[in-house]
Amino acid sequence: MKKLLAFLLIATLGGAVAQALPFVPTSDPDLTTNYWYFLKTEGFYCAGSSSFEIVFKNSGDANNDNYLWCFVGNSDSGYRLYNKGTGRYLQQEGLVFNDSYTYTYYEDKDGSNFYLKFYIPGWNVYYYLFMNIYQDQYGFMRYMDTDPETKGIFSVEIAKEGAPVPADPVWTRHDMKGVGYGFIEGGNALNATETSNNLCDNNAATKYFGLVSNCWFTMKASTDVAVEWYSIVTANDSRQYYDRTLRSWKLQGSNDYNTWVDIDVKTDYPMPFADQKEVIFYVNDSRKFRFFRFEANGSGKASETVQISEVWINRQLHNWGDEIANILPTCGEPGNSISVCGDCGAKDLIIKNPTGNHNFVDGTCTVCHIHENETILLHNGQRVPYFMWGVHDYRTGSAGSEVWPDPPTGWPGYFELDLTKWHEVLMPTACPGHSNGAFNNLVYNSHWYGEYNCNYFIRLFVLNELNPNDIFTFNCVHDDNMVVYVNEQEVINIEGWTPTQDNWESSHESFNIPASAFCKGKNIVSVYIQQNWGGAYFDCELRMKTASNEQGDVNGDGEVTGSDVTALYNHILFGQDTEIFNGDQNGDGEVTGSDVTAVYNIILGL
Repeated sequence: MKKLLAFLLIATLGGAVAQALPFVPTSDPDLTTNYWYFLKTEGFYCAGSSSFEIVFKNSGDANNDNYLWCFVGNSDSGYRLYNKGTGRYLQQEGLVFNDSYTYTYYEDKDGSNFYLKFYIPGWNVYYYLFMNIYQDQYGFMRYMDTDPETKGIFSVEIAKEGAPVPADPVWTRHDMKGVGYGFIEGGNALNATETSNNLCDNNAATKYFGLVSNCWFTMKASTDVAVEWYSIVTANDSRQYYDRTLRSWKLQGSNDYNTWVDIDVKTDYPMPFADQKEVIFYVNDSRKFRFFRFEANGSGKASETVQISEVWINRQLHNWGDEIANILPTCGEPGNSISVCGDCGAKDLIIKNPTGNHNFVDGTCTVCHIHENETILLHNGQRVPYFMWGVHDYRTGSAGSEVWPDPPTGWPGYFELDLTKWHEVLMPTACPGHSNGAFNNLVYNSHWYGEYNCNYFIRLFVLNELNPNDIFTFNCVHDDNMVVYVNEQEVINIEGWTPTQDNWESSHESFNIPASAFCKGKNIVSVYIQQNWGGAYFDCELRMKTASNEQGDVNGDGEVTGSDVTALYNHILFGQDTEIFNGDQNGDGEVTGSDVTAVYNIILGL
């Protein structure tokens, strides 16, 4: 009997024959150890019918035995298709398995797809099975001569009842401990190039792009491995197509490719709008697995498309190359640059500190406009994005009877927090579309997902020196209610949202924080935002003015002028503390009109 060339090549591999097949054959379809598969061609699942036809429908159902098939035979006699629901072998248009119509062959196409081919000895002719699709999206198996335009290309998918343990794939990448990982199978993409195998090709410049419902893939590790952390690399054009950003997913593990357990599940995660950015997730799971499955469950786009570049298990070894200049720092504002890994193409955002080379004229820098005695401790994200640690939760109950969740354990501290439950949020953060209209010029770099929820944020900074007369100003845009803590002490508690303006300078609110809340060395600012309806937005910065020793210098600009009188008036009449360093000019322990008189006397030289 003649063999297909492809089959002869496979057969010469000896014991590797079974591994080369995308299915596991059986000699008896009634054996309980059978593997049952979905059979699919050109995007349609195959089902058996009582008339021995194979019909094609849009989606398979593993609970319906008519969709389950097994392969009966061997490499010598060929393979027959057996349908579990009908209990019959494939029989169509006189194509029966008898002495005249004997052999069904498997011909590998690309390792996961294949052709089924009948050999008719009496005619010495090979025929391919193929499908005709009608307007009602049903079709039937037929046979035709070897026309490449009518070949039926089939693929198998694992049914719920069992799956063969996949052979070792090509190890396309390795973690820092040398464990290899390789792609096994995955969901369909929306085009021929941005497919699921790109999720494990160690190339951050390629991606999967498709429907969320099809965004899944499995990979195998070269040895059993515990997941300390894993990372997701955003797509190569995430900044442009931010509405395709992944937001909900789960990572699972298995040792038999049948039973899967959750390793980590994320819902409404604010992934950054950054191209080819590796985002790390800490899990520290002691269980060891050989197989891993990643499944997307949501994105920012209403039509539910999503794009991802890579999914990696455990820490990756990067070869960071030269920095790509993005935004240069100025005297008072930071800049950033992006480094690209020469091995995988992942990108890393690096914040550059301000140069400090101010050009002060009359006490104000002509470049960044800060005062000569002012320092920006934490910058806002309008010019350069920054990360804050964050975690969010949802309220229960309807408006008017809502119940807000308890804060995370250790809040509002830092050292007691379990950071495996926190994430780095690229600031500013906002709900989709919130920057349109009134906030048109307010950028945002990550999604704030959902309504009726709350976010907890923390930022750390260091104070080398601290004077009790220093003034700290917290500038922010918040939507909605906000509570701010410094070193676990509540310093701001405000209801409502920032008035809508068209840019940061005119829209941000300012709050003075007493110097007594801070300490020399490491400090933590903790912010709670309660988003109770409508849009969501948050960005902040922290500035410090060094205390002035000059008598009469109320606003701390190093001079005693009419602006100091104005600052005192605003404080006394309207409670505005933003520009107040030392309002008690006469030393009586109060800030009253007598202090205004004291400043007037200094200005007049009395």
